[in-house]
Amino acid sequence: MKTKILNRNIRRSITGSFGRFLSIFLLMGLGVFAFTGLKVSGPDMRATAEHFYKTHHLADLTVTSTYGLDKNDQALISSKSDSKKVEYGYFKDVLIKDTNTSLRVFSKAGKLSTYQIMDGRLPKNPQEIALDYLLQGKYQLGDKINFTETKAEGEEVLKNHSFKITGFVKSSEFVDKNSLGHTNIGTGQLNGYAVGTNDLFQSDVYMIARINYDKLNSLSPYDSQYQDISDKNQTALEKLLKKQPQKRLEALKSGPQQEINEGKNKLAAEQAKLNQQQELLNPQKEQLEQAIAAGYPTDAALASQLQSAQSQIDSAQKQLTDSSNLLSKKEETLKKLALPVYTVNNRKEGNPGYQSFMEDSLRIDALSNIFPVVLFTIAALVCLTTMTRFVEEERLNLGLLKALGYTNRQIRRKFLVYGFVSAFTGAIVGAALGHVFLPNAVFNAYTASSTFSDLQLTFSLPWTAASFATAIVCTVLSAYFISNVELREAPASLFFAKPPKAGSRILLERIRPLWRHMSFTYKVTARNLFRYKRRMLMTIFGIAGCTALLIMGFGIRDSLSGLSSRQFNDILHYDLIAVNKTNLTAEAQNSLDKLMTSSDIKSQESVYFGELTKVAGQDRETQQISLIVPEKETDFSKFISMRNRASGKKISLDNKGVILSEKLAKLTHAKIGSTITVKDSKKKSIPMKVSGITEMYMGHYIFMNSTVYQKVFKQNFDSNAHLVKLKNDEDKNVQKVSVKLMKNNSITAIVQNNELKGIVDSILHGINSVMIILISCAVMLAVVVIYNLTNINISERIRELSTIKVLGFYDREVTLYIYRETIFLSIIGILCGYALGAYLHYFIITQVPPDNAMFNPSLMWSNYLLSGAITLATTFLLSILVHFQLKRVDMLGALKSVD
Repeated sequence: MKTKILNRNIRRSITGSFGRFLSIFLLMGLGVFAFTGLKVSGPDMRATAEHFYKTHHLADLTVTSTYGLDKNDQALISSKSDSKKVEYGYFKDVLIKDTNTSLRVFSKAGKLSTYQIMDGRLPKNPQEIALDYLLQGKYQLGDKINFTETKAEGEEVLKNHSFKITGFVKSSEFVDKNSLGHTNIGTGQLNGYAVGTNDLFQSDVYMIARINYDKLNSLSPYDSQYQDISDKNQTALEKLLKKQPQKRLEALKSGPQQEINEGKNKLAAEQAKLNQQQELLNPQKEQLEQAIAAGYPTDAALASQLQSAQSQIDSAQKQLTDSSNLLSKKEETLKKLALPVYTVNNRKEGNPGYQSFMEDSLRIDALSNIFPVVLFTIAALVCLTTMTRFVEEERLNLGLLKALGYTNRQIRRKFLVYGFVSAFTGAIVGAALGHVFLPNAVFNAYTASSTFSDLQLTFSLPWTAASFATAIVCTVLSAYFISNVELREAPASLFFAKPPKAGSRILLERIRPLWRHMSFTYKVTARNLFRYKRRMLMTIFGIAGCTALLIMGFGIRDSLSGLSSRQFNDILHYDLIAVNKTNLTAEAQNSLDKLMTSSDIKSQESVYFGELTKVAGQDRETQQISLIVPEKETDFSKFISMRNRASGKKISLDNKGVILSEKLAKLTHAKIGSTITVKDSKKKSIPMKVSGITEMYMGHYIFMNSTVYQKVFKQNFDSNAHLVKLKNDEDKNVQKVSVKLMKNNSITAIVQNNELKGIVDSILHGINSVMIILISCAVMLAVVVIYNLTNINISERIRELSTIKVLGFYDREVTLYIYRETIFLSIIGILCGYALGAYLHYFIITQVPPDNAMFNPSLMWSNYLLSGAITLATTFLLSILVHFQLKRVDMLGALKSVD
């Protein structure tokens, strides 16, 4: 049979019910947008980083030493049998002249860890330099820049200190704008980097070795296999260098010690000669003294000669004593020479921002497993309901087409095409925006704190196919099965409308005192709620889902807001940690004590500050832990407040054990009374008994008193740092005092809370930006869902509404007749959404934070109120639209008989 008329009917079904078509289009588009967008955002971020690292051949491992890498070190590092590339380079920390801005000047890279030229070119001679591209606003190409260098052992490493700027570069080894590492000059915080030629440096040793392994070139840096091989290579290299510190120290001491010994021998020989001369002179002096005592005449010339000879001997003796003291000081200094520290870093440990950017992408992955899935599920179910209602509305047309001789297959095509076109077009638009707009929005939010640019957009066939399949199944298959059920009936029966659902007694009618006091309209509303159970459940589920998404979105935002204030005002009260140099002389100690009582410092507490490590967490990563042991427990609470997060009860240090920060306790599954084992800087395992768990949102900490320290580490307690609280804690003043402290020879490092604040703020900025997008999606979903379900309710009961209008109900009463049910169902849905949202929020808030951070898991009451208010406001605003829609209802047309 010809299908021209049928095709026209299909086209008219789309244009004639454009509102329904648009609803399905928007629901599917929104669902696919959020689903595919969040699913590809994390992989896109990692693909961008991976592309950047591979383009610039970022080293897999780096090796540094506190005394540099000599020829023996180089031979040892290069001797490993694994196929690899090794490059050696120089670097030196300097200050920009007349400023406190510190830069790390690197020698130009060969093939490993190269630089992206953002503007200009790399230097070609020792008088040229390329700067960190983040400094481009302060300097221009061709400008002159001067550096100030701190001399190491009286020698300068750089041949030149005045340069012409030839370019601005982006390093593959520094991808975090806020955290570039620490230095022992300026404020203690590195502010940028620069690149010079190799012949700019005058050093007998290299400062860094960069290593790339052939086995890792073909692997993604985010692949577990890459991490396993990298860890294995790192362990092997650390084992290879394990005995090198002692050998290097002996080699460093052997030359100077030999010179000292030779000097001592020479002084001993000179002393022997001097003693011999004194012995020859002494008899003559005695004879002269005896003659003078006896009153005999003496030879004046002889007396003068003897006196001159004695003066020469005394002068020579003084010179020998001074030389001996100088040799003794040199020997004492040589004895105090510390073992060199060899550090083997992988990409996570040696590249600020490498780990944090990966964790940012994984946070998006965690969000993509919950938020878009719930959103898509709601959208899909509402679409299924919409298509079901569409088929039921076309019952009369089904009978007509069937009576005209069209086959069931031909008739069914109308609904399949309608469902396919609306869902497929919506999915196409959603997938396109999801693959482009959302990843860019997420990437821009997180790159505010990182140096990555040029997002690498990827196409995810599995997730796109899954979203398209879900969209089509919810529309096409639902239309197929529902139309099949309808088409089983004969054409004659299809010409008759389905009888309305029969009413029945409900539970409220059995509660007679309550039922008697209910008005007629409320009784009708109560009966209708249970009369249309499928619509009731769908409305409750749809609104509950939208409310839950809002609860989750606002909850995450609330959990992040104020996090910085709670961490650095309520818990950590100090502004910086000043770490002392080892083996301070009495003079240096007095200078340090005087510095700690200066007018800038409000108060200070002597502590032991150390670094510990622990392999923990879901990915078994090495966690960096700060160990703080106060010298005086009584004043410790003025600098760090320890308390239980849930109860607010204060926690004090005692002799029972150590106190862990809350996130560290969660990662290690530690409880009060249990024992955890950590490793010190020498990789030695240290068991500790847990006596308390304190609230902490950023970083891992272990606190203990000096008694527990001596028991745990089996050594005497000796403070090596100061917790410093400033009178003025503004950022500029913190930087000013940090410079003042670093200029003192007693301080080796400064750890500022401002650096941690920057890291916290960058995390919060990224997640907050993503939350704004997701909350907007949830609001849009709520609008479409409520409008769509209300329209279904109206179309399903149009004859009933027309009847009450004919009976004399006013327009406002007709609107309330239908919308009162929606309001009641919305309230029930909101209450159900509160419970679901609280669960989703808790799940996300425990999955999203990185291993070294914890977000506040509690939900604020304002969150519930705001989420409920948005849903109710959406419901009431749509009621205005419904009101005008009901005013235009054709009562006679709706009440006409269908036979």
